Amino acid sequence: MRVTLLSSLTAGLLLALSGCSSGSSSSDSGTMTAGTLTVGSDLTYPPYAYLDGKTPAGFDPDISRALAKASGLKPTFVDTRFEQLIAGLGTGHFDVIASDLYITDARKKQVDFIPYFTTGNSIVVQTSGGYRPTVVTDLCGKSVAVIKGGQIVEKLRGDASTQCGAKGEKAVDVREFGTDPEGTQALLSGQVDAQVTDGAVAKAAADKTNGRLTISSKTLIYPVQSGLAVKRGDATLKKTLTTALDELKRDGTYAELLKKYNLGQAEGS
Repeated sequence: MRVTLLSSLTAGLLLALSGCSSGSSSSDSGTMTAGTLTVGSDLTYPPYAYLDGKTPAGFDPDISRALAKASGLKPTFVDTRFEQLIAGLGTGHFDVIASDLYITDARKKQVDFIPYFTTGNSIVVQTSGGYRPTVVTDLCGKSVAVIKGGQIVEKLRGDASTQCGAKGEKAVDVREFGTDPEGTQALLSGQVDAQVTDGAVAKAAADKTNGRLTISSKTLIYPVQSGLAVKRGDATLKKTLTTALDELKRDGTYAELLKKYNLGQAEGS
């Protein structure tokens, strides 16, 4: 499902952040380097993950730091484009993916997941136009920006376009972009009719464009669980992170982060 890891990955930004340590040094945590949790994340994806100057910021860096602290580990981040994340995990560039990675059946065959929140997609359009799609079938025959490698690509080309065909309309014209900001810029410049992206990302984009963009959908499209991802069969690290997440739920940190970023709890939480 993933493209071959590009050589540019090796030149990706590696940012080490000082983390407060609690508990014992975890040589038995399952991480590649004792005492360190190396996190792969696409730092072009606000509000989930982005660079504030040279410092990773957003929900995924925030919860990664909290998980590392609860595990007695120091967090470091490897900035990696979304479509390269699973390949990067498989080749040992980082211990865990924390980058709003939707849990799908296809991805379950590649990685082991720890569900950590619920999200979905929203449709974004230019405020100045009269086009106001509310559901995916309103996108039939329209050009739509999406992030390359995201689950939404398959959904729009498959499920949504099938529905369009059943109505006698053209399929959704899906245009893939390397990052969500590139897709947003394409929308702002009129290269596409709409953008479909994660609900929290859509809200952040609309808020930052001074009213130029509007979320036209009324409810989340294709609601889905997002998960932290570790290598298949890596039971030790999965246990380390699951235990840490349980601790964040008990001490209130998890609830505070979900509220801050307007996200839902993972199923079963």
